[in-house]
Amino acid sequence: MAKPATRPKDRKTAVAAKQARGRPAKPAQRPRDAAATAERILRSAIAEFAENGYAGARIDAIARGANANMRMLYHYFGSKDALYIRVLETVFNDIRVQEQRLKLNNMAPLEAMIKLFDFTYSHFAANPLFIRILASENLLGAKFLTRSQRVSTLSSPLLLAIKEVLSRGEKEGVFRRGIDPLQLYVSMVAMSYVHISNAPTLSHLFGANLSSPSWKIQRRRHATEMMLAFLGFVPSR
Repeated sequence: MAKPATRPKDRKTAVAAKQARGRPAKPAQRPRDAAATAERILRSAIAEFAENGYAGARIDAIARGANANMRMLYHYFGSKDALYIRVLETVFNDIRVQEQRLKLNNMAPLEAMIKLFDFTYSHFAANPLFIRILASENLLGAKFLTRSQRVSTLSSPLLLAIKEVLSRGEKEGVFRRGIDPLQLYVSMVAMSYVHISNAPTLSHLFGANLSSPSWKIQRRRHATEMMLAFLGFVPSR
């Protein structure tokens, strides 16, 4: 019995099917996750700006570190300046959010101040990239920080919380009177920061290893005692 003649259209379909069977299957494309990509770019930018400062940071290096392309970077952040400002906003927002989570107003005055100082001290110790970005932006005279309205508003709740705790401490006779909230916080930052940012030079100048675990323990104890003495509280030994 003769086979029915194959029509041209059927013949093309058969050939295409045969060719398709011989090709390797295309890998399934992952759906784009815009938020995840932007976050990877931001984290890569934090590391790059911390390592090289604003001037030395390279956009192409940030893109490579995020496993993204330059088009995506500019799409999400617009420019190097805008990305750097976002980095500043991110690192400052991180510390401010964590400070708010301490809920200082719910604690006794002395407990609240110790909690805030412990957090500040630990945050700087655990975030060397934050220290480098701070140093870099200070060298620029806070040029980019002043362009962010968001950063300026982030710090207001902290100062209000410190003021409230100091007021309660004065009324309860735990703290001496007249302590300025901003002066106190700047002192907390200085005691949490300088021994880390200046560790290499101070270690060389005074023949001591400021990066050793034992020295860090002594430094933390010393700094805590200084802060408490300034508040007017003398711990018993």
